[in-house]
Amino acid sequence: MARSPLTRELKPEEHLDLDSFVTSWAWSEGDPLMMAGQKVSGSYLVVAGRVRVVRDTIDGREITVDIASPGDIIGPLETNPSYAVDSAWAMETTCALYLPADRLAEVIARHPALAVAIVQMQHTRLAQARDRDVNQSAKTVVQRVATVLLRLDAKLGDLRPDGSSLLQVRLRRDDIAGMAGTTLESTSRAMSQMKKDGLIDSGREWVSIIDAQALERIVDGE
Repeated sequence: MARSPLTRELKPEEHLDLDSFVTSWAWSEGDPLMMAGQKVSGSYLVVAGRVRVVRDTIDGREITVDIASPGDIIGPLETNPSYAVDSAWAMETTCALYLPADRLAEVIARHPALAVAIVQMQHTRLAQARDRDVNQSAKTVVQRVATVLLRLDAKLGDLRPDGSSLLQVRLRRDDIAGMAGTTLESTSRAMSQMKKDGLIDSGREWVSIIDAQALERIVDGE
């Protein structure tokens, strides 16, 4: 729990108290944590593994909207059961802590720091959603793909001795396309050019960031 922005500011004794409210769950690769439209009665804090979060579009496609890793929350942070907007699938063996919705209010009352962290997380999620909408209307495909790669690098990158950063997740190009709000074909072209220019390296389901500063310049429109 110390990895999560929701709980990392809690004191050790508060972590022990919070343990009494949660239960441990585990899934194998390919198992669903939840399905869109399903009534869910709590949320999950990922402690190990990776989770692909996907959304159905109005034209029947399924797009990746996020990849959750340890410390991330899956499911709505509500005090009552609600319906899941997205589906979530384990990309590998995944473990998470489950907090029932009907215990959330009690947990917040006992731990005010957690309440503040939840407000901050919800604000961040809204800001990210707003940025995605702005990017889709005002940024080029290359800029949007670069933005996704940098965000994944900050979250999942593992610095190598040669200075590159390997994204610690099995990453499909259609995952990047979904998060960038563009097509697989456009994403593939953008990444092929980045690879040709020496900004990234990539193969089947892996990406390594070679020149993050160059990607940042692309995002900034330079």
